[in-house]
Amino acid sequence: MKNKRMNRWLPLLLVVMLVVLAGCQSVSGVDLNKVIQNSASVKSSQGTQTMTLELIPNASAKLTDEQKRMMDLFSNVKLKITDMKQQDTTHVSVKGAFEYNKGQIPFLLVMSEQDYIFTVEGANKPIILHNSVSSMDQIQDQLSQEMKEQIKQLYKKSTDLAPSFAAYFGGNLPNPKNITIFDAKEYVNNEGLNLKRIHAEIKGDELADLIKGFLTNILKDEKGMKDILGQLYDLVLPLVQQAMKESKAQGGSPMDDMITPYLNNKTLAVELAFTFLQTKLKELVDNYDQSLQSALSSPNAGTNLQTLLSDKQSFTFDLYVDSDLMPRKSTMEVKITVPDSTDEPISGIKITSTQETWNINKPVIADTINTSAGLLEMNTLSKPSKILAALDPKSQLYQLLKNDLRITKKQINLFMDDYYDESTKPYISHDVTMVPVRFVTEQLDSDVAWDPATKQVTITDPVSGAVIKLNIGSKQASVNGAIKALETEAELSNGTTFVPVRFIAESMGAKVEWNQELKMVTITRD
Repeated sequence: MKNKRMNRWLPLLLVVMLVVLAGCQSVSGVDLNKVIQNSASVKSSQGTQTMTLELIPNASAKLTDEQKRMMDLFSNVKLKITDMKQQDTTHVSVKGAFEYNKGQIPFLLVMSEQDYIFTVEGANKPIILHNSVSSMDQIQDQLSQEMKEQIKQLYKKSTDLAPSFAAYFGGNLPNPKNITIFDAKEYVNNEGLNLKRIHAEIKGDELADLIKGFLTNILKDEKGMKDILGQLYDLVLPLVQQAMKESKAQGGSPMDDMITPYLNNKTLAVELAFTFLQTKLKELVDNYDQSLQSALSSPNAGTNLQTLLSDKQSFTFDLYVDSDLMPRKSTMEVKITVPDSTDEPISGIKITSTQETWNINKPVIADTINTSAGLLEMNTLSKPSKILAALDPKSQLYQLLKNDLRITKKQINLFMDDYYDESTKPYISHDVTMVPVRFVTEQLDSDVAWDPATKQVTITDPVSGAVIKLNIGSKQASVNGAIKALETEAELSNGTTFVPVRFIAESMGAKVEWNQELKMVTITRD
């Protein structure tokens, strides 16, 4: 469902998870900050996870047909990961299925330092998405090889800092009011384990105080902030030095003289950043209560914020850790309530998750995908029709995209009197609307080829499978090899090929309507 107001509620999940997972004080002798550090220090592991999203309908809302249809499809969806293998920080495989109310779609995702490759049921070939860091050669040709290497190194080193950052932020977040520790016997990967169960509950009316407490603790922790800033300095210094070196080789910049003193003096750089952050943070803490009250009384957002910060929102979390304080199992439930309204299609959202982890920091080999038969580049699937062309029409994914989400549905309005460049302006010839061939092909996500020797245009439509061939000056065309008569022939004008829009669109399964009053052509396709 396209409902902009719902977008404001989803961040609540992230806020609540951050607060609960990172409570810092020890409880019943368990160092929760150590638990957070351990979670961030996992380099390899195996596991399973199931996440569900349930949309709770609003009984008083009058839903549109489209909203009803989407609720019928996605009122209860599940992401079920049956086998997750983390070989190291850059090599991971995830096997599972996406389930919704009409079926499930199995998939396998393999992540490496260079690429993300995944197979999904129904796809003719594995699909590849290049890692933005490793694909610098393709997307940023202006960068030197040395700069690309520095960026890759920064990416690798940043994962080593995760435990330090987790310790810093976790150590400054206060515990929620309701947090307890129990001994528990649980099964992880069918193995019985004696674990500690960390149980936490939080309501929305605790959020404001928890956030303020976190900001206050950060403000007081001067040493911690300077340590983190120092680590960030070490992390980005090689990259900045390389940039400065290349800038100097090209004549330099006025900014170079300003930056150089801080590059050569870590203490000075850290102190400057620290002073700036402390000043801004103190202003934020000092004005926190006043800003919050002002926001709560706002005529526009006040009601929504009041609901967000009320006991109508809830988060429950159970984390099971072993004797080394390593996370082995977790369950989570989040309930988000939407402000009362007859316009909202849902009254709330419920999110649940269960997870098990084993073989932590032990040798684990991630799965691989056989790509010997070729790959589908993600950038070649940028148009809906290209996506469907890569799928088996009988597959669940095809049915979801084509029939349920209707990703190829089109409605194109072409006003004849709108301003166009003269070389591409549509016109009427013998009562037939003529448009540039590329207009039709681009709007309907099809492909066009031009043979100057034979003056032949070939249009290939991935959605309908139609292959249309027209020759300039001929009143005949072929559609999938069958000869068809044209109302008027294709024409070449000012270097642009014009074709009869109705014939082309209808040959690709679309409908064409003409509005005489508006002088408008409308092309629609489901």
